[in-house]
Amino acid sequence: MNSGGPFPIQSRSITPPRHGFTESHTENLLRDSLLIGAAFTGAQVALVMQDDIGAWYRDGSGLTSEQLADLEPTLAQGPDPESRARLLEKHGLLVAEALPLVDDRHLVVGTLCVLSPDPLTLSEAQREGLRLLGAHIRIIVSMDRQRSESRATPRSPLAASFVPGLVHELGSFIFGISASLDAFEARFADVGGMSKYGANIRRSLDRMSSFIVELREYGYPQGLSWTMLALEPLLREAIEHNLPLAAKNGLDLQLHIEGSLPAVNADKQGLQSAFTRMIGLALQQEEPGGHVVLDVASSHPKGRSAVSGHLDFSDAKMKNVDMVRLFEPFYFRVSGMGRLTLPGARRVFEAHGGTLTAGPGAEGRMRISFMLPSELSYPLRAAIPP
Repeated sequence: MNSGGPFPIQSRSITPPRHGFTESHTENLLRDSLLIGAAFTGAQVALVMQDDIGAWYRDGSGLTSEQLADLEPTLAQGPDPESRARLLEKHGLLVAEALPLVDDRHLVVGTLCVLSPDPLTLSEAQREGLRLLGAHIRIIVSMDRQRSESRATPRSPLAASFVPGLVHELGSFIFGISASLDAFEARFADVGGMSKYGANIRRSLDRMSSFIVELREYGYPQGLSWTMLALEPLLREAIEHNLPLAAKNGLDLQLHIEGSLPAVNADKQGLQSAFTRMIGLALQQEEPGGHVVLDVASSHPKGRSAVSGHLDFSDAKMKNVDMVRLFEPFYFRVSGMGRLTLPGARRVFEAHGGTLTAGPGAEGRMRISFMLPSELSYPLRAAIPP
């Protein structure tokens, strides 16, 4: 089908329908997809893509700029009876099919919609074709984003080939020093004061080893493995992991969960590591006899199901810390683990579509707040499987 067919792409020079694409070739592929959809459904077809900020792409076959502009907020929130009625009243269009497009985290990232001025029921073959078309559109957008990110990645010392090499060299150095220390202690075990100095060197080596683990995970993150999981057991495991440290420092460590928490689509290992290290960092800042509390509850930011919470602890060691820069690598300096804890944790939460922020808490304490979206932006009716 070409632009002179029965369902042409209308010219919309006043309001740009898209932004952020790196090549016009990608736009052409999406436009061709819409024309294909119009051809096998015999109706008008629209596509709206969205992210956390809002709709970033819209286009349609056989629709005017005004119709698309009115359709965009309807599709971004998921068509409901009220929005369908407004669309029919203002433009005389019925929604025959609205197919949410879902990414690999089960988040709705767009909607492919079939519209008609008259009642229209798609056949099973047409619905299957629409599902295949939706999957094809997802692939087009994903490939474009990957190309954009690849071109935007600086060829700097943070490149993937540098960090693993640095970690390897530092690890080899620590291994050599540790082996030499073992031999030294074995030979001079009876020399006065040797055990004291050896223990000090050993602690320094342990701290460096812990830092290397953080450096590897922050500078060269591995691929995520997504699965639906209940968050409460993961949080309890993170708390239990840190109980020995809390007892050693004479601290009270608690987990408060309000109500039931929705399941989240997450990389279990990465998310659990982020929570475990954040709690450990909080325990390092707390004065003896103090308490650290992780409060968690379900929430609904912007109408989306999510899990939100915060970690409160003493800010005695953070009096002069700039909260805006707190998540910069190496800005917040602590002994042992922690120099990359918050930057690494933020990276993990953002990879899950969530947020991690810092600010003042209750009673003048420090608060690290987080949000993790649940599996879907809004309930699905006929979602494309990831």
